[in-house]
Amino acid sequence: MEIYKLDQLKKLIQSTHVNFLFGSGLSKPFLSVLGPIETLLTKAQDIKDDFQWKIVESSLFSKYFTSVMEPCSKIDDHLTEDEISKLKVVIGAYSEMLTTWTSIMAKRSSSLLDKTLNIFTTNIDNILERVGENLKLEFNDGFRGHLRPTFHEDSFSKVVSKVSSHYQNSSQIPIFNYLKIHGSINWKRLPDSEAFITYDHDLELISEIKEAIRFAESEHTFIPIDTEIKNCDEGIENLRKYAEEKINSLSDDESKIIEEALDRFNDAYFKLIMIHPRKTKFKESVLDMHFYELMRIYSNTLEVSGTSLFVLGFSFADEHLAQLTIRAANSNPTLQILVFAYDENGKADIIENLKRVGVNYNNNIKIISPLDFYNAQDNNMREYLREQGFVVACSSKDDKSANDATEPENMTQVSNATTKEHSDDNGAKESSDNMQNDSKGCPLTVFSLDNINQYVFKNIERLIF
Repeated sequence: MEIYKLDQLKKLIQSTHVNFLFGSGLSKPFLSVLGPIETLLTKAQDIKDDFQWKIVESSLFSKYFTSVMEPCSKIDDHLTEDEISKLKVVIGAYSEMLTTWTSIMAKRSSSLLDKTLNIFTTNIDNILERVGENLKLEFNDGFRGHLRPTFHEDSFSKVVSKVSSHYQNSSQIPIFNYLKIHGSINWKRLPDSEAFITYDHDLELISEIKEAIRFAESEHTFIPIDTEIKNCDEGIENLRKYAEEKINSLSDDESKIIEEALDRFNDAYFKLIMIHPRKTKFKESVLDMHFYELMRIYSNTLEVSGTSLFVLGFSFADEHLAQLTIRAANSNPTLQILVFAYDENGKADIIENLKRVGVNYNNNIKIISPLDFYNAQDNNMREYLREQGFVVACSSKDDKSANDATEPENMTQVSNATTKEHSDDNGAKESSDNMQNDSKGCPLTVFSLDNINQYVFKNIERLIF
């Protein structure tokens, strides 16, 4: 079966338990991706001097916080015009995706499958929850209760039905389960019970960390972090040297102030209930029963016969998740995994990341780039895609019309571009729009969430109807 074809994707969706895995690429451009921070945090564990290590690690965590978490605390106010514009791109793409899939799940022809859609994510921001609430969808984030909501993993096993007021007929309605397997910025532990997680509506922990960072910065505690570095071995050694020079320049009193600032920041930061971005996160996930249980749900879900997993904005650089996914794919031959790669380079990165953790013996993990998707369609569908604005640099040799689409006179086919998301959680190359250019400067379609919505999901919805 050529799973990339739209009509085959439609059949897959109609006949399987549908799940998604979202990575940090989908929160771009409003939030930054990790880049080299995870690798640097892991390498920082090898720094021998405790004071140097503390400065380097705290500086890295501070950079991660200000890039990924702090912007979420400003959503209701204090955003710049540029930030508002970027946030609208993310919200718009999420809204389109949830709306389209609500329609798809509602109209699925099989009565043997429920209308539950699981979205697993490593993202810790609260943007998708906001979108689900604004759309007034059945959106389950695992919390029960209103005055003091608490997190319960068994909440994700519920289905929702609507009963007719006249004939007492019941029918399931679509529900989204949102499982944040790395934690969230809006989770905190109950003060009277460390075992339970409650919902931090006002992001009090984020505010506390911001205050700690302000104090640390007023004392010049942190060292600058370059997120564009290519060689992390050199990068961590440069950070260590920078910290060493800083420490040598301090008086005894200044050292005590820096230590106080670091302790204050770390005390606040490590109250967050999340898997921190470093290679030891697997140990953290095993030690915390909530993260262990969420990982178990992910693994068990993929073991169910007749299951599909659509992966977006995720490169599988997370070795633990990559291992779980490969293991499930090998033990469950009925599982179908479709990974959307931002472009050909993104596809190569995903292939390499999965190769590091194992071999997919059942050949049921498919990595699809925009070019793969286009080439899989028949001529009529290719023409329709080009009319929608889909542009590729080249395609199959016998498709002259596709090659013609890359010529300058055909560039009017390109749809209005909006800011793109990254294809993975490692920080792929940035662009200012949903297109990239080929060697002739021709804009090419890439698989941002906007484009996946437009060219894949919306067309599947159209075929179902």
